Amino acid sequence: MRHVLREKTLVVYILLGGIIALGLALRIYELSEKSLWMDELFSAWASDPSNDFSTMFHRTVEDVHPPLYQILLWGVYKVFGYGEMVGRVFSVVLGVAVIPMMYVLGRKLFNVETGLLAAFLSAINFYLVLFSQNTRSYELLVLVAVVSFVSLADLVQKQKLSGAACYALSGAALVNTHYFGFLLVISQAVFLIHLSCWPRFNRRLFVLAGCAGLCIVVSVIPILSYILKNLGRTDTYIVAPDANFILDSLLWPYGGLSAAILNLLLLLYGLNYLMKEHKERIAPLLLLSWWVVGYTIAFVKSSFSTPIFSLKNIVVFVPAMLLITAYGLGRIKNGCAMGVTLVLLSVMSIACLLMDYDLPESLRLDHDLRSPALKIINSGKNLPVYARWDTLHTTYFKLLGAPIDVAGLEAIEHRLIAGTAPTCFFMIADQWDSERIDNYPDKFAVELKDKAKFNDSAVLQYCARVDSYELR
Repeated sequence: MRHVLREKTLVVYILLGGIIALGLALRIYELSEKSLWMDELFSAWASDPSNDFSTMFHRTVEDVHPPLYQILLWGVYKVFGYGEMVGRVFSVVLGVAVIPMMYVLGRKLFNVETGLLAAFLSAINFYLVLFSQNTRSYELLVLVAVVSFVSLADLVQKQKLSGAACYALSGAALVNTHYFGFLLVISQAVFLIHLSCWPRFNRRLFVLAGCAGLCIVVSVIPILSYILKNLGRTDTYIVAPDANFILDSLLWPYGGLSAAILNLLLLLYGLNYLMKEHKERIAPLLLLSWWVVGYTIAFVKSSFSTPIFSLKNIVVFVPAMLLITAYGLGRIKNGCAMGVTLVLLSVMSIACLLMDYDLPESLRLDHDLRSPALKIINSGKNLPVYARWDTLHTTYFKLLGAPIDVAGLEAIEHRLIAGTAPTCFFMIADQWDSERIDNYPDKFAVELKDKAKFNDSAVLQYCARVDSYELR
């Protein structure tokens, strides 16, 4: 079989095509089942196609995000329409594109067999599938990270100007997609400096790498002032890593304990052979700098300074872990043993994807914002709507084709006190505001006319009490 993989290109591409098809099937499975959540609605709000470029850009960079993903999403909305699932489908496309790029990187660093195994592990990986189903920048971050390491390996191996240009472009995309892209570029710089200076100075590689690095630095000039501002920020919703963080960061990318244990055993097996057999140093140095250097910087900063490391950000290191795991799988000499291992990996990983997990809030807050919007739309009542997350709810209505402007709780409470509130109105209550909104009849001259409850939200219709004159 291994001889066939080396020699028969058609067989390789058929296998790769099947792996891509599997990855696509897993990524579109129940894609629309769950409501968009708040982070996804932020992405949709920032990239609303009715915004001009300047508005979209400033909404993004002023909220601690480099702009590339939002620019691309803005373009996608303009071409394909502003709909609920458009952003998720865009992430699916990005996530599927990761699979062949993992094949390319695995083949470039090792061989065709490792490339196919890396593609397969990427197709079924819990994290890569999970983030492919979210309207967020993480799959673009993973894709450009893999592309940048492909370009980096090509630059090191061929040392051509074209390779430096490709690496500069991919590196620029990386740092303009997510701030964790800077950590990967730093780890790549460490790798290139080490390789250029030891065991002897390689002037050509040093110059090419320096020119590429300069281009990457130039690419962030438009957002440099925001970068400097964000470096000084101390307010963040991310908490400092606790005693379980390292363990969680090793387990959660695989979805379940059984799948994680098997993957980590193969990772250790591959790491052992990687360190012993690759005397030329390129593959182990590249993968370990990707994983260890970036992880260490993020962990140390989060532990002793402003926290930046969450379980979501671990996704950027997952491809390096999968490549080492794929190398370990390829080192299994017995074909039957490898087949059994692949079947176990497939069953365990896909089972994790099909189960309905209660994910940590740092990964995804399963907050049903769709059901309240549909309830109000289908009611056919042209009443004002109020909610705590007014901008996000307004965005959801717009994505569903109903341009309803939602106002904040403070607005309706001010009008209720001033006696200028509408006769009847809708309230969207969530898990944080249910008690506050349920107490409106006790605080104001209104009565509850209707209430529809959902998993963690509700729609309430309040009207002025008949015997009250305060709301006239």
